[in-house]
Amino acid sequence: MKIVEVEIFDVKLRPTDATNWNPVIVRIKTDEGVDGVGEVALAYGVGSAAGFGMVRNLAEKFLIGADPFRIEQLWDTMYRKTFWGQGGGPVVFGGMSAIDEALWDIKGKALGVPVYELLGGKCWDKLRVYANAWYQGCNSPESYAEAALKVVADGYTAMKFDPFAVRPDGVWDYPKRALSRERADLAFRRVKAVREAVGPDVDILIEVHGNLGTTSAIKMGKRLEALDPFFYEEPVDALNVDCMRKVSENVDIPIAAGERLYTRYGFRQYIEHQVIDILQPDVGLAGGISETKKIATYAETYNLHVQPHNCAGPIATAAAVQVDACIPNFIIQELFPYRTSDFYRLVKEDLDTKAVKGYLEVPTAPGLGVEVDDKVLSQYDCLRIR
Repeated sequence: MKIVEVEIFDVKLRPTDATNWNPVIVRIKTDEGVDGVGEVALAYGVGSAAGFGMVRNLAEKFLIGADPFRIEQLWDTMYRKTFWGQGGGPVVFGGMSAIDEALWDIKGKALGVPVYELLGGKCWDKLRVYANAWYQGCNSPESYAEAALKVVADGYTAMKFDPFAVRPDGVWDYPKRALSRERADLAFRRVKAVREAVGPDVDILIEVHGNLGTTSAIKMGKRLEALDPFFYEEPVDALNVDCMRKVSENVDIPIAAGERLYTRYGFRQYIEHQVIDILQPDVGLAGGISETKKIATYAETYNLHVQPHNCAGPIATAAAVQVDACIPNFIIQELFPYRTSDFYRLVKEDLDTKAVKGYLEVPTAPGLGVEVDDKVLSQYDCLRIR
């Protein structure tokens, strides 16, 4: 089997929207009619165009004519022969991740098994999940509480939100490193309102997006302890491991981080020094399925939990679920069940809306377990490399 074509889709779901939701989907085709899909998880923020270009460079240089079954060899080739892979960031590893996912998808389909069967088999029949993006449009503590009750009514037993990101006037605007008293008090009241609304048996997960300074992160963490969060995610910038360690040592809440760390090398200090409790490598940025499995195994030697970060499109969700299913130290998975319909229509059967009573059944279809909808994808620009 040989790779004969690579398609790269520039999926601009919100081309005129400041929120800029832009997944990049990759499909690799072979001479035996088996194809595989992957996704560059740079859909949000600024960087999707760079991810698109990286996949193009990688495909032109390394993929056409290659054997798609030689996944480990191709990963090593991309890592070492790009030059920038050795020390790279989200653009290089985002491109590599999407390609890695697609290669595993091909192999699973060709052999007629889910990817997790090729990685050791299932550890779990169903996966605990939490809902994200349920609090859009919320501002007052009361509005957060009302929205949280809907999430519980939909069957979720865990939900994540950033109580710091929305200003008192309702505008999404990340806070300063030194958190003002007004923003700190409002964030606390939002979390308190959610906790009081959902009760003690529903887990609340607090996101910070790495925006606080160390002092503010510790002060807020100590205040939040009484509300029993499931975790405190990226309280400070993850690039400074010593700052994260200081927060971890002074706050009695499990610390989670990892969406902006890449490969086992980027996670090394966090794992070996046990700086955080829950690692969050993004399968579409950290190096793909191959590398995320290695990060999880590395973390297992230190009894650390893994929750693959997930904030791109439905293919990214499917790839994360394949890793979840086969790692013993899996703890919970991030889902986005409250997106607009155009998000889910990229695939024929999405996973983000399929949770029941807070759990997602592990899919049994070959490969990643999802198929793209060609009719929908045809609406977006596509570059074909042969």
